[in-house]
Amino acid sequence: MSDRRNTPVPDELAAVREQIKRLEERKAELTRLLILNEDLREGAAYLAEVKEIVTSRVDLKELRAMHKDLVEEYTFPAKTVRIELSVITDDGELISPRRWERLSKDAV
Repeated sequence: MSDRRNTPVPDELAAVREQIKRLEERKAELTRLLILNEDLREGAAYLAEVKEIVTSRVDLKELRAMHKDLVEEYTFPAKTVRIELSVITDDGELISPRRWERLSKDAV
């Protein structure tokens, strides 16, 4: 990656998100390997234990269908801040990163 002092903040954010995506993919692969292979669970510095945890979930769609008034009574607005990035093409058009990725793959 280039010098962060010279990289525009949106560009650096996009690069960081891409790194996170690659790391999440690697994490998923390593997790899969550990679950499937007991012999891979002992490392030099870490021991991996595979534990199954059971949690309770609420089927909100069904709850809304059966008890709409009750759900509305306990529903409240929550503010979330999200930053959406758009790719600036050579001709200045703004497109989504997913579309850009597809277009880039198709061009190869």
